[in-house]
Amino acid sequence: MTIKFKVKPEDFIVSEVVKITPSEKGDFALYLLKKVNLTTWDALGKISKFFRIPLEFFGYGGLKDKRAITYQYITIKHGPKRDFRGKSLELTYLGNVPKSLDKNDLLGNNFEITLRGITIDDHSILRNIEEVKQYGIPNYFDEQRFGSVYKGKEFAVKEIIKGNYERALFLLLAVGSAEDMRQSRALRDCLRKNWGNWKDCIKFARLTWEKNLLNFLSNHTPSKRTFKRALNLVDQEYLFFLGNVYQSYLWNEVLKECLAYLNLNHFTMKYPLGDLYFYREISEALFKFLPHLKIPYPSPRLKLENIPELPLKDLYQKVFRREGLEDLQNLRTFIKGLVFKSYPRPAIVIPQNLNWKRLAKDKVLINFFLEKGAYATLVIKRIFYANKAS
Repeated sequence: MTIKFKVKPEDFIVSEVVKITPSEKGDFALYLLKKVNLTTWDALGKISKFFRIPLEFFGYGGLKDKRAITYQYITIKHGPKRDFRGKSLELTYLGNVPKSLDKNDLLGNNFEITLRGITIDDHSILRNIEEVKQYGIPNYFDEQRFGSVYKGKEFAVKEIIKGNYERALFLLLAVGSAEDMRQSRALRDCLRKNWGNWKDCIKFARLTWEKNLLNFLSNHTPSKRTFKRALNLVDQEYLFFLGNVYQSYLWNEVLKECLAYLNLNHFTMKYPLGDLYFYREISEALFKFLPHLKIPYPSPRLKLENIPELPLKDLYQKVFRREGLEDLQNLRTFIKGLVFKSYPRPAIVIPQNLNWKRLAKDKVLINFFLEKGAYATLVIKRIFYANKAS
């Protein structure tokens, strides 16, 4: 069975839930942004241009899907007290608040998803939904988190950590996600065909840091030192993002090891970086522990300990050694912007208000709420692919 969703924007509706209340006071205008077939960044860019307000004055809780209808809240410092209607977006002024909106204000998202191509029977859907309602699902990062990863497991950041600076630059500059490829196809095509002939590709660079980096490479003799220095010219926010992507992969691998240790890997599902372990149920004893388990993001400053229920330190070590890294200390680099911050992420997530109905023979509507950071696509896969998983 191949599930079809996002066939139309209205098939995937996301509504943000935040803990912020507008009033008449405050330096920050609060708005509800509705967008259709736009990334959050594209929408903010259009609003910034219309109001003639720099993007650094904008605040938001999270980035929302492009191919969808999404509702999210944004703030603009000293923003106008009026609405805005543009192509594929609507901005509604709600009032003012005392601070800029950020991810700490985000509680989660409500999802309304229409699925097509459903062939499993109602009894199987109901059984799977009841299991998810009761026991939740592993809180993995799903495949859309890893769009920047080349051929499965080639992480630019991993190459930096291991000292393979030229390979890291190639992955950074010449390879990318489908969306990145669309926006900078000419540059990436040129670099893949002419790697080493930097001058031939400068004309295709759209971003200032890309131009500066290629000019630097053009004017210096290729060497490990040159490539390492060049990495310091990469946009620091982009490097931080790529570091987060590699941390997310490591975190997924640690969660898999935890579920395997607890004997919960009852079935697996494929994703671009390998297999993800899922379960159908959790014993009463483990359910007293697992919903409260938070696995920290890997960081060189992280202090891990084994606990009676789970040898978390040992499992982390197992994952790192499989990656060819000695331990967490290997996440240190001397590249500007490439830092690895840690925070606790719940091991499992339980969707709230989970409901469904069949709209047609092969068409189903499903609704639920997920806390921030969790992936709705994993809920869909767990419910509708569990019967086919191997």
